[in-house]
Amino acid sequence: MAFSTSWSQYNYHVFLSLRGKDTGKGFGDHLYTALEQAGFHTFRDDDEIVRREELDIELQKAMQESKLFLVVFSKDFASSTWCLDQLVKIMDLRRRSFPHHIVVMPVFYVDPMLVSDQADSYAAAFASHEENSKEKAEIWRAALREVSDLGGMVLQDGRYQAEFVQDIVKEVRKKLNRPIVHTPSHLIGIESRIADIDLWLQDSSSVPIGIIYGIGGVGKTTIAKEVFNLSLDRFEASCFLPNIRETSKQPNGMGFLQKQLLNTVLYDKNVKVNNEADGSNKIKDAIGCRRVLIVLDDVGHLEQVNMIVATWDWLYKGSKIIITTRHKRLLKDDKICRKFRIEELGDDESLQLFSQHVFGKANPNDGFMEHSLRAVKYCCGIPLALREWGTFLSDIDISEWNNALDKLEAILHNGIFKVLRVSYDSLKDDLARRLFLHIACFFIGMESDYVTKILDGCELFAKAGIQDLVDRFLLTIGENNRLIMHPLLRDMAREIVRQESPDDPGRRSRLWSHDDSISVLRENTGTEAIRGIILNIQGTMTEGKHHTDPCTSCGKRHSYDDGLICKSTSKRRVLGFIRGQSADTDCTTSFSMSHEFEMKALQKMRNLQLLQLNYGKLKGNYKYLPRSLIWLSWHGSPLKCMPSCLHLEKLVVLDMQRSSLKHIWHGTKFLPALKILDISACHSLITTPDFSGLPCLEQLVLEDCINLTEVNESIGKVEKLVSLNLKGCRKLRKLPSTVLMLRQLKVIVLSGCLKLDELPHGLDKMESLKVLQADGIAL
Repeated sequence: MAFSTSWSQYNYHVFLSLRGKDTGKGFGDHLYTALEQAGFHTFRDDDEIVRREELDIELQKAMQESKLFLVVFSKDFASSTWCLDQLVKIMDLRRRSFPHHIVVMPVFYVDPMLVSDQADSYAAAFASHEENSKEKAEIWRAALREVSDLGGMVLQDGRYQAEFVQDIVKEVRKKLNRPIVHTPSHLIGIESRIADIDLWLQDSSSVPIGIIYGIGGVGKTTIAKEVFNLSLDRFEASCFLPNIRETSKQPNGMGFLQKQLLNTVLYDKNVKVNNEADGSNKIKDAIGCRRVLIVLDDVGHLEQVNMIVATWDWLYKGSKIIITTRHKRLLKDDKICRKFRIEELGDDESLQLFSQHVFGKANPNDGFMEHSLRAVKYCCGIPLALREWGTFLSDIDISEWNNALDKLEAILHNGIFKVLRVSYDSLKDDLARRLFLHIACFFIGMESDYVTKILDGCELFAKAGIQDLVDRFLLTIGENNRLIMHPLLRDMAREIVRQESPDDPGRRSRLWSHDDSISVLRENTGTEAIRGIILNIQGTMTEGKHHTDPCTSCGKRHSYDDGLICKSTSKRRVLGFIRGQSADTDCTTSFSMSHEFEMKALQKMRNLQLLQLNYGKLKGNYKYLPRSLIWLSWHGSPLKCMPSCLHLEKLVVLDMQRSSLKHIWHGTKFLPALKILDISACHSLITTPDFSGLPCLEQLVLEDCINLTEVNESIGKVEKLVSLNLKGCRKLRKLPSTVLMLRQLKVIVLSGCLKLDELPHGLDKMESLKVLQADGIAL
């Protein structure tokens, strides 16, 4: 049976179910008459009516055509199998009316505990029923427990029945006038996502606050609406307050929200709110004496909640507040709140939702499957994106879909961009926004600790900032401590940067696109606006052909003998970072085997902090390399030695893997901020330089420097060194005894040092040393 949210199919306002012998000519008659006089078309059913086939048909029809079920529980209600069967049918109808439940309103003409606990007369009745059928008795018991959880109207001792009847009529009027909030069409996977929330709402003894959180566009508001609609009849009053974040920004926005809540809960459109303090006091009085359900949708800050419900102590027992937010830690006290994360849709669910919006059915039309799967894969389970893309593509001929998808992937759909940007705009300050944009443009897929050191060098307080991004679902810490960002959030961030200067990449703050970086460097159009630029060029090597990074097309490691085409995907390979290149590198980009740029191209970039120039070449005077650099990644550098004219006092990470270095530098190089020096797979390197000018160095990586024979004794002066990696240095014969001076050294990796036949005496007594990997050495 399908139910309409417009109530248009219903012929009866109220279906009145009662035990005639208990209430028939007294309370039951008065209640029925009062409902009719109040204008509610009421169908009455009690167990004293003589049954016949025509009446049973009429009864079934009336049940399906009623808006609200009023069930009166009297002393001997449970002794009537007819009343119990009727209740089971009513609760079954309620369940089958999902997601917009019909209203079931219990009226307790007796103590509610008799019904919920099935005590006294109810216990006696069930003792008799169970003699006939224990199975059926258990079904009746379950129905009584379920309906008791809905609460309802209770006749208190000593109260006039006439007053009670009028209160019931007023409550019926309130419930039938409650608006059901609108939800989108084609709700896919909604049942499983609201199941736990629904159970929490039914448990009146559980914590009063429910936090529904997740990434923007994942469907938090839709789920809150569905839960709100199906729970209306469980509470004496309910209110859905949408768009808290935006409304609170308007003049007197919080006052407007307070008034809206009071109007809805009190069913009084004339409530006045003089100021926010006055509104808070009136809300306290309004919700402190009744079971209420309040939904606060799209909350950005806890202060927005506090202005509406200042303290949870205001809430009447059994009341619930649902908050939707993008901030996981909006409320940290688990003693008063329960958190529900909304996950992205699975592949099958995504395809079904997309197809519904494009083709009006659960699966794509013939010939559209490949294109549909491409669209679904890009949307990564975000319902908002699937709906927007589906609507956009629904009017486009299949011959134009490739071009349309290319456009959608190149520039984020405006509707999706606006929704996702809310998360970016909600970040607390400019430092947090810069941190987010840096990660989105340069550091996806890299180790969190590695990135933290770089961004701390940019004075962005990265550790706390990254945690805040994780809490706001703008970032995830994945396997091996790597930074993961949803592709749509990544594209939203990059679109923000692109809009800084749509037509002139040289005036943007960050350059990550291969073509844009090439253009700016080649045409010398960079400006001081640029803070970061990355360029990852495929290069050739004559040695170490098996030391390539994972292919960004298939994820596997290829040897250079495989050529530039990935055999697994038939796409062009691009070398990535050894520390975790972002998996979104453009594998289809066409590029030359050699890119050479003038050093003067960097001269105007006075604020450049982040530079990656993997497998590229620079010619000219190196004095033009900006002193502001924090991170320099230059894999495959053709340099034989770092130029003496380089002044990089702010450099935190120097990554020169697979370069042609024979000497890292001559003499002593003062790099006061350097924390990571990675010279892995530099096969021409024979000895290391003087390290005494590196007071802050924490990680020294010399892995696979296959011709390295010795490590300079100045290593002992690097007082903050924590990790020394010499793995695969197969010609290294000894480790200098000065390493024993390193009081913070925790990790030494010597695996594969085939000729290492001596270790410093006393190495085993180093208190700081936690890890020593020395498998495969000669000793």
